[in-house]
Amino acid sequence: MKLYKFAEIAAFLCGFATVSVAEISIKKLTNIETSYPHWSPDDQKIVFQSNRMDDDSEIYVMNSDGTGIQRLTNSPGHDGSPIWSPDGQKILFSSTRDGNYEVYIMNADGTDPVNLTNHPANDGHPNFSPDGKNIIFNSNRSMDLEDYPTTAYTADANIDLYEMDIDGNDVRRVTDYESWDSYPDISPDGQKIAFRRRLLTDMGSTTGNSEVFIANRDGSQAFNLSNYPEHDGWPAWSPDGHLVAYASEREREGNWQIYTIKPDGSDRRRITEFDSQGASFTKPQWSSDGNRIICTRTKDGNVEIFIIALEQ
Repeated sequence: MKLYKFAEIAAFLCGFATVSVAEISIKKLTNIETSYPHWSPDDQKIVFQSNRMDDDSEIYVMNSDGTGIQRLTNSPGHDGSPIWSPDGQKILFSSTRDGNYEVYIMNADGTDPVNLTNHPANDGHPNFSPDGKNIIFNSNRSMDLEDYPTTAYTADANIDLYEMDIDGNDVRRVTDYESWDSYPDISPDGQKIAFRRRLLTDMGSTTGNSEVFIANRDGSQAFNLSNYPEHDGWPAWSPDGHLVAYASEREREGNWQIYTIKPDGSDRRRITEFDSQGASFTKPQWSSDGNRIICTRTKDGNVEIFIIALEQ
């Protein structure tokens, strides 16, 4: 797997060289979030969240080359973390349009949004099962009612993973941990989940460290995949289930890079260029053929979307 420098990317964009890494042509806006990109099943479209039009995050879609940007939502709340359904017909997302974070589903053109969770707790970061029949998400609904609004992702939050049917019925708890479990992704064979866990010390306080964990689909036999005393998160299974991509600041605190690792914890590789100036790469997602990873890069207040082509 070859690592391409971003100087090579710039050369590619200017037509000076031919390499297999390209930046998506989206407008660069300082201090404006353009984040959580996700491929359509055919890799022809990318859905993402952005507050490019105002200070309110909405869901957008664009062609995979960055053209044809269309706004899909227009709500008074925060709409974010969109995920395409396996059949390409629906988009899953979280929203505060009803006052707190809820999980919604809508048609791929943005029509007919439906609140699936409808609970006073904060429910978010939803993801589909590979067969499209179930949805996994994180929630602080196990906490006391008065704590719901103020502990969405604070250090003292108790957030766990839950799974439900595609229509929002039969909600069942998957993990039970005293800190927080979030950003779940179900393996392609439907047997495992990867997620981000904020660790607790033996005394019960948070360590300030988060790790990527893998567990059985029911939450059992969870183990620490990333296992390093700096933050790791945003795991995503490769389409064949042989790798997990994730973001980590293991090389420098505050400087996130994208890594891939086998599900048994072996063969970890960094696939983004380490940048001493503080660029951070997060939220990786694989293309359907496993040859590209889409992610966000944050630098100098700009949050942009990049595609990284992996040399096989």
